[in-house]
Amino acid sequence: MKTFLSISLIFLMSVYLSAQELPRRIPFLDGEKYGYADANAELVIPAVYDEVSTFVDGAAKVKKNGFYGLIDEDGRIMVPITLESMGEWREGMIRYSNAGKDGFYNSRGIRVISAQYSLSSDFYEGMAYVKQSRLFGYIDKAGRMVVPYKFVETNVFSNGMAKVGQKGRYGFVNREGEVIVRPIYEYAGSFHEGYAFVKVREKFGFINKDGKLVIPTEYDNALMFANGIAGVQLGELWGYINAENEMVIPVEYESISASLHEMFPVKKDGLWGYIDPYGYEMTRFEYESANHFHEGLARVMMNGKYGFIDDRGKLMIPCTFEYVSNFHEGRALYKENGLSGYIDPSGNIVIPAKYEKAGHIFEGGIVQVEVNGQAFWIDLNGFEYRR
Repeated sequence: MKTFLSISLIFLMSVYLSAQELPRRIPFLDGEKYGYADANAELVIPAVYDEVSTFVDGAAKVKKNGFYGLIDEDGRIMVPITLESMGEWREGMIRYSNAGKDGFYNSRGIRVISAQYSLSSDFYEGMAYVKQSRLFGYIDKAGRMVVPYKFVETNVFSNGMAKVGQKGRYGFVNREGEVIVRPIYEYAGSFHEGYAFVKVREKFGFINKDGKLVIPTEYDNALMFANGIAGVQLGELWGYINAENEMVIPVEYESISASLHEMFPVKKDGLWGYIDPYGYEMTRFEYESANHFHEGLARVMMNGKYGFIDDRGKLMIPCTFEYVSNFHEGRALYKENGLSGYIDPSGNIVIPAKYEKAGHIFEGGIVQVEVNGQAFWIDLNGFEYRR
């Protein structure tokens, strides 16, 4: 029986590997505990943990007896399992907490920033905001204080700038710690393509990265720049302007989205369709909802059901699903009778809907699912890493 099971597992793994290589170590549920298996589903790190994560840069977060630590791909302890909590990996750093204070480890298991902050963010563009007393500042990955504690509100960096707030007004700092825009605006968005929208006396305009107001605050609402254009609202309707404040797509839509792709959804006469950055209608306006493209397909709804169109506007997967997610790594989550499974880009059901909970995004060919309160991982073909 054991020999047959091993041969079956090896066959399944070889089929899968022809499509995509699996991670070197995969979380594995053995009874009530977690360990790690190799690509052949052989347990190589004993199942002694209450919770585990996937490996990032050779390190994984594990939980045992209520505490967290880090192990390497051979199961060796990198960080003792004594920490109160740990966050998620980002930019090679993971946040941890002890005695109510935050610090950071890197993926080599080195504590690069001791637990000293009452609140902190993950790292974005090499910077994280941190809080002491009631004020925020920013540190770099070495723990150096780049922006001193002087803001009551902070956001993560985007396009080399971060939005900060004081006394209900907003401005921006750069990665060198310079206040480029003093907190004078009623509201502000993040920088994209070198511009950020700002709000003055209930009207919206745009500033550049020098802090100069380059598009007057004359709009009733605004979206970020993408593909050289930004959505703006006048009255009840929306259109798009370019960086010279020229109206390149007329104000005629009831609702819009940022122009993140060559085709993007807008709403007219109660229904959604797709246009390109020049305003040409790429599909008919016939959808009850519409989303951006992921891996060449976009999720749409007709008659209360979901399907997908391709980048020519053709309905590739009929609208028959009660719910679907976007595609990632060639799989999209679908729901049937409240349970979750996965389909491929042709609409074929690859993994039947049998999971009570399921992740929307495959990463490295695996995703976490849950049955009867037990969480475990499956691969793109539905092979379950548990026994």
